Amino acid sequence: MRYFERYIGAILLLAPLTLSAQDGWENDGEIENVEIEIVKDREIKLPAASRNFEKIPPTTVDVGKQEIEYFYNNINFDLPDLNVRVRPLRIKDERLSKLYGNYVKAGFGNYTTPYVEGFFNSKRSKEYSYGAHFNYLHSKKGPVDDDNSGSGKIDVDLFGKYFTKKATFSGDIGFNQRLYHFYGYPEGQEVDSDTLKQFYNNYYLKGSVSNTEEKSDFKYNTGVRFDYLKDNRDASETDAQLNIKLEYALSDQSFVRLGADLETINREDDLVEKDARNLFRLRPAFGFEYEGFKIEAGFNAVYENDTLGDSDKMHFYPTAKASYPLSESVELYAGIGGDIKKNTLKTFSEENPFVDANINIYHTNKTFDLYGGINGKLSSKLGFGAGFSAANYKNMYYFINSPADQSKFDVIYDTGNTAVFNIFGQISLNTEERFRLTARGDYWGYAVDEVEEAWHKPNYKISSLASYNLFDKFLFTAEAYAMGGIMARDTETGDAVKLDALFDLNFKTDYLVSDQVSVFLQFNNIFSKEYEVYYHYPSRGLQFMAGLTYSF
Repeated sequence: MRYFERYIGAILLLAPLTLSAQDGWENDGEIENVEIEIVKDREIKLPAASRNFEKIPPTTVDVGKQEIEYFYNNINFDLPDLNVRVRPLRIKDERLSKLYGNYVKAGFGNYTTPYVEGFFNSKRSKEYSYGAHFNYLHSKKGPVDDDNSGSGKIDVDLFGKYFTKKATFSGDIGFNQRLYHFYGYPEGQEVDSDTLKQFYNNYYLKGSVSNTEEKSDFKYNTGVRFDYLKDNRDASETDAQLNIKLEYALSDQSFVRLGADLETINREDDLVEKDARNLFRLRPAFGFEYEGFKIEAGFNAVYENDTLGDSDKMHFYPTAKASYPLSESVELYAGIGGDIKKNTLKTFSEENPFVDANINIYHTNKTFDLYGGINGKLSSKLGFGAGFSAANYKNMYYFINSPADQSKFDVIYDTGNTAVFNIFGQISLNTEERFRLTARGDYWGYAVDEVEEAWHKPNYKISSLASYNLFDKFLFTAEAYAMGGIMARDTETGDAVKLDALFDLNFKTDYLVSDQVSVFLQFNNIFSKEYEVYYHYPSRGLQFMAGLTYSF
């Protein structure tokens, strides 16, 4: 403000001089000599100016206006979000596609084969699901003497699940029947057809509970199962199981795990007294990640009271496995372990339904198993895998035809060491849900100890499954199997017999008439080769079936 006052004062002092010079220039055109006296100490005093602050608008008005504009801009900025929120409302307004939870399927084929199957399920629910399954397939005739080689099966299953925020409860109850005939008798031999029939009825009940809380560090899965098996002769068997799996995450890269199994098996036959066979496992492990490696180590402690050979009742197996990603799509893995393989009348009859009565049943001890392999994807559509296993077994079981009746099989055990080497490879291809292909090949090598051959164990097996969806109307499915290297023992000479290699090709096509109705045509064993998986038991030749499926 002081600089402004001095500037005004200098202008006022020079103003008279300027006016005087202008007047003299107009009179005679010459500048007169004048003497100007400057007084240095002269003080210029200006009158005090009146200041009216009320004439200036208060600054608070402008600030308030800017706040209103700023808030208004925020409202405009949020409007696009409000528009986006409308989209879920449009989705909710759309009607869900109708869910066909039930379907029945029926057909009829050669060898006098009726077929009926049905699935019945509950509709959409976040709290529970339940359903039932029924399956009936019976071939009255077979490859040998028609009715003397018929077979069939019946399955009935009721199941359900109940969901909560922290746990899922599951339960199943069911019944299975498998019907066979001992048609492996010598050609031309007179037999009583009533004595050939053999069937197994299995009743089961199982339940489980597992946690479903994703953010929980503690995971568990506990299950129980009870099986009761009875055949049409004098054999019966009960198997009660309790399984527990616990896991706790110590961090994002480490965890501890505990598994435990308890089983009690009781079997009774004409010449076998009811005796409890107990099996208990305890499998603690610790896992962690380190520089890309996923490592898990622990042990498997097993107690069993089988009395075959001089084996101990308590078994201890170190266990370890590790994996390492070579890239985002390729992974290597390897491991070691061991276990007791449970053998029961149920497992034997499922593998070979022609076993004799009163067979000896003992568990198999896998004393050591070294395995490794590679899994990966060559693209988003093509995956592959390959690996190997080298294991040693004690009390490995084998099936041989009974010297008393070649149509029935005895079970013998190698009480020494049986070395088994396996290599395998597999591929999978999926092209946009139109074409799918899976294929796997296995080779097994056996080094037996106290038996002559690995009776009725294959040396190789190749299997493949392919499907093609044409215009969402036709679904074509093809299956192929090849297996060979099976050795059997002749009951008359005692010599080893190598069974012919088998090749089985199956084809099926489905035509979708509507969303609810489809028809199918199926062919099995297209080349009609009556190959033998078990000695003296040829398979059926060409089989075909046509039928209808209805969904509702």
